Amino acid sequence: MTNILNYIKNVIKILIWPIIFIIGQFLLIIIFNAIFNTNKYNEIKLANQNLSKEEYTIIYNDYIKSNDYQNELNKFINSNLIIITVITFVIFFIIFYLVYKKKSNNYNDKITFNNIPILILIGVSLNISYNLTLSSINNIYHFTDAYNGVNVNIFTYIICTGILGPILEEYLFRGIIYNDAKKFNKPMKSIILTSIIFALFHQTGVQILYAFCLSFILIYFYEKYKNIIAPIIIHISSNIMNIFTCMIINKNNFILNLVLLFMSFTILYIINTKIIKKDLSTI
Repeated sequence: MTNILNYIKNVIKILIWPIIFIIGQFLLIIIFNAIFNTNKYNEIKLANQNLSKEEYTIIYNDYIKSNDYQNELNKFINSNLIIITVITFVIFFIIFYLVYKKKSNNYNDKITFNNIPILILIGVSLNISYNLTLSSINNIYHFTDAYNGVNVNIFTYIICTGILGPILEEYLFRGIIYNDAKKFNKPMKSIILTSIIFALFHQTGVQILYAFCLSFILIYFYEKYKNIIAPIIIHISSNIMNIFTCMIINKNNFILNLVLLFMSFTILYIINTKIIKKDLSTI
């Protein structure tokens, strides 16, 4: 019983970091909501200077209950998404980097230039193979609307979701949580626990499943190269490729999809045979 309680305490300790991260993001959204609300209140006040405070306050209260308010608020948040993401990145990168440095004494090997194309190819191939397979299944049995169109600004997506997000997530999940999980788990249990937490950090079922599978690959290459940059490169490549894969899927070009699917699986098979199996055979 004592061992179980100690294990739960250790899990709670490592869960504190993603919880703090989520709370930080939530607070930033609240701050930007407050900025929008203040601006709108002042606009209504200026447009109704002939009315009393009570009267234009009633107009404002009616406005925030309307659909127009929600639509304009969403547009405001989306238009400031890069600013919100950059602020989040700066704050938490400093925190995560300093914490990671204390936990990664044996992970200081350098990534050579020759390693980078392979890592990029892995991220791209993983994303293509997963999404094209899932979208094909979705065409037969519809279970998600994730492939119903791309409604995001490509530049914003690449900066926020494609680059800054993966950097923070790798320092958090592989750099901090995984290193802490190894202190009270055997290797495979550490990988599974980290992957579950990483998966649950994502929103939809499609993302959760992919994140769980991707985490195993990210941890493998983190351990292989002994450098957090390795999983960062794979993660960035996968996330950036995601928006282009969705565009390809929406073109409904069967031949193109089939060729890309074949190529991505072939690349992953070669990498598994030449790199992963070779490494495992030496253990």
